[in-house]
Amino acid sequence: MMTTRLRRTLRPLRDRLRGKNAAAFSKAMGTMPLMIGEKTYNGAHPDYDPRIVRNFPGRIFNANLHCDNRLFLEIKKLSFGERVPRLRWLPVLRHAMAEAATVPGYAQVLERKAFIEDYLAELGRKYRAHYVAGWVNLADAQFLYWAVRRLKPKTVVQTGVSNGLSSAFIMLALAKNGPEGRLYSIDIPAIFDPNDAAWTQAGTVYGVAIPEGKSSGWIVPDIYRDRFESRVGDAKELLPKLLEQFDTIDLFFHDSDHTYNHMMFEFEQVRPKLAPGGVILADDVSWNASLWDFADQYGVPSYNYRGTIGAAFFPTKTI
Repeated sequence: MMTTRLRRTLRPLRDRLRGKNAAAFSKAMGTMPLMIGEKTYNGAHPDYDPRIVRNFPGRIFNANLHCDNRLFLEIKKLSFGERVPRLRWLPVLRHAMAEAATVPGYAQVLERKAFIEDYLAELGRKYRAHYVAGWVNLADAQFLYWAVRRLKPKTVVQTGVSNGLSSAFIMLALAKNGPEGRLYSIDIPAIFDPNDAAWTQAGTVYGVAIPEGKSSGWIVPDIYRDRFESRVGDAKELLPKLLEQFDTIDLFFHDSDHTYNHMMFEFEQVRPKLAPGGVILADDVSWNASLWDFADQYGVPSYNYRGTIGAAFFPTKTI
């Protein structure tokens, strides 16, 4: 069975790395097994076939289904048939980023992001290894901001946080929406420990790393801490307990264990609590077809954004 540390190391990070780091990561991943779990695949392996996991960036599955979900309708406006060309997103995300920059706390997010990047770069030089923050890339963070602004959820639940770039952009969007939205998260923080030899092995790619003295979601702006609740532990245990405290939730974002069975577990836990018009988002959809299978099971449309984040859209009412 794949260990938690190995799962963290195997995160698909090519979009999160640059230059030599990207080449080193791809090379390391390419030597690892194709199968990294049941129905779960290594996207950097030479034999990786995106058709097996239905990883078609820009594709809307079940695009012709009637669905009055607010976010689905916004994405349909950008589409040509069953696809949204990447170029259609450029002005949308440019506007989203410009708006996010006006929200209080945005500058603090960028300052903390830069701190992490410098910190991990220094670790890499010192230990001759590759350390990555384990966050979504900036284009995905912008998409999350845009999605939250359009959906206007009151209750958001997230599994998998790491340093919290995705959480920070979700919180910026919630703040722009008004005073009511709250984000509840679950994470097992991978905090760098120089006294642990497992963290300092030369040539290793560490796919999730939080600086010493910090914890999950620490880059979420301080002014929103009263609207951001973080729980430390395994989503397998904590997610059902967290969901019990809500009548409904509006948005769920999966970014924890990316094996097929665990993702399906989370989706099935969330579904009974999802409000009419709710959305389920998942990061790293290149690993497996769980989100597309789940959406098909419930007869709702889904969307693959850039081969990274996926979305399943539930209607406000049953037709």
